[in-house]
Amino acid sequence: MKEKILYIILAVSVGVNVGFLSSIIYINTHKPEFPCPPREFEGKGEHFERFRMMMDSVNKSNEPYIFAVENARDKLFGVLKSENPDTHTVDSLLASISDIQKELEKNIVRNMIKLRNELPEAERKMLIEFLERRTQHLKNFSKTNNNR
Repeated sequence: MKEKILYIILAVSVGVNVGFLSSIIYINTHKPEFPCPPREFEGKGEHFERFRMMMDSVNKSNEPYIFAVENARDKLFGVLKSENPDTHTVDSLLASISDIQKELEKNIVRNMIKLRNELPEAERKMLIEFLERRTQHLKNFSKTNNNR
């Protein structure tokens, strides 16, 4: 009997590991490719370096929101793993995630406005072109993956 249980545990463990590795391989082979530096900044190293430093600052300011969403999602999955998930708790966590994501979007937009206002006209134009092209690229990537 103990041997049978060990075989079952081994099979489940192998299944989980194969699933995990498959997920990592899938994610790494299907992530959107986006050139760095973007073509808008080719031959303009000093512009790109200033832009990159500003974007790093924006990304740093977004980290608390990203970590908060991850934390709330971890709690949500913990509740969903329980035998009888409490719908009130699930609803509360979903509302919390939505609120955090809304604040993240607001922070991104505010930072983009600040970034845009700090750039000279030529760099501002490059930033807008970059953001428009990146948005279109992500839309196309999303459509491609949803059609599979």
